[in-house]
Amino acid sequence: MRPPGSEARSATVSETDHAPYHAYAYMDAFRCVLATAVAFGHAWALLIRDYQPSSNLAVDAFYFAAGFAHASVILFFVLSGYWITKSVAGRVRAGWDWRSYLGNRLSRLMIVLIPALALGGLLDSIALHILKSPTHLGATDTFVLRTNIAANLRPEVLAGNLLFLQDILVRPYGSNGPLWSLAFEFWYYVWFPALLLSWRLRRPSLGLLALLLAFLTPYLAFGFLSWLCGALLYFAEARLRARPHLRFVGGRGPVLVAGTLFAGTLLWGRTGDFSIEDPLLAIAFAFFLLTLLLTNPRPLPTIRSLAHYGAAASFSLYATHFPLMAFAAGLFLGAERLAPTPAAVGLVGLTLIGSLAAAWLFSRLTEAKTGTLRHMLRRMLPPPRNPGSARASEGRAK
Repeated sequence: MRPPGSEARSATVSETDHAPYHAYAYMDAFRCVLATAVAFGHAWALLIRDYQPSSNLAVDAFYFAAGFAHASVILFFVLSGYWITKSVAGRVRAGWDWRSYLGNRLSRLMIVLIPALALGGLLDSIALHILKSPTHLGATDTFVLRTNIAANLRPEVLAGNLLFLQDILVRPYGSNGPLWSLAFEFWYYVWFPALLLSWRLRRPSLGLLALLLAFLTPYLAFGFLSWLCGALLYFAEARLRARPHLRFVGGRGPVLVAGTLFAGTLLWGRTGDFSIEDPLLAIAFAFFLLTLLLTNPRPLPTIRSLAHYGAAASFSLYATHFPLMAFAAGLFLGAERLAPTPAAVGLVGLTLIGSLAAAWLFSRLTEAKTGTLRHMLRRMLPPPRNPGSARASEGRAK
């Protein structure tokens, strides 16, 4: 999944001597893989019963793979931290303008969020009132949807989700629990530039008031540690590239070493309780990405295919997959989830593939139009009263 606030950027941009576009393809491919991992974990939990000991290694492997959804979100935070920091740093150099920055961020988020909320609300309402779905009533007791979601479809919950307050002041809208991380992302987009500008200008930014939300949801602040690993990645890369006497080793050797460290941390964290494991996993992933950015290995054709989907539709997949999958569960399940038979595993696969395809179509109507929406907003909004003042103040801060 492309971190929802990232600047529009393709991994297939023509190469230069200085930009690691090969590495960008790997990063976009990670968006696809991570979004798919989240979706698979949710499809499995919605359709397949909780784990029971068995001697079937294949079934155990599926259960194990379904447990990486949370870790995948943490890795999204790292990717988002890198790209947003890159955007913020460029804007600070050019002359900071909160209105322009937030306009870009909100257009990127809202063009997907609003249709996703509408789609999810429609599917959830049909499942509740027409299908009488046990999944939506909380009768299947899956840990990803344990309660009757009727209360989550109330107007005040919808309003809270539009204000990015899900899992802070309100519940995620309808069945779409994964939207919690979208709210976290949005406030990180506010927190980081507020902190950076306050440090550079030596005076507090009004954006720091948003930090008060951390007192309402401590996990919001804890997740920021993982997001900041992406910011640290950006500054580490910039610092190393600023030293021309350093020579970066080419090839895949350093990437394999860093990748092995990351994979080991990921597997270790799979058995943890999402506490200290989260920032440690984020650090390991950031180090792995740093080796990719510095060595810039040429991607394989498969990586380019994954990167294309990741850059174009991973945000749509993340925002829409859960209500689509819950609706499928409402169609096919009673009050009991399925045993992991070959037919049931096949149903999980079909549900996942259907969600991937639906997200691609959804993205063509939403994500793909982000640039058009931004252009319309720029034409509608008047320019800043004194655009040079921000540049001057930032210049003094440099």
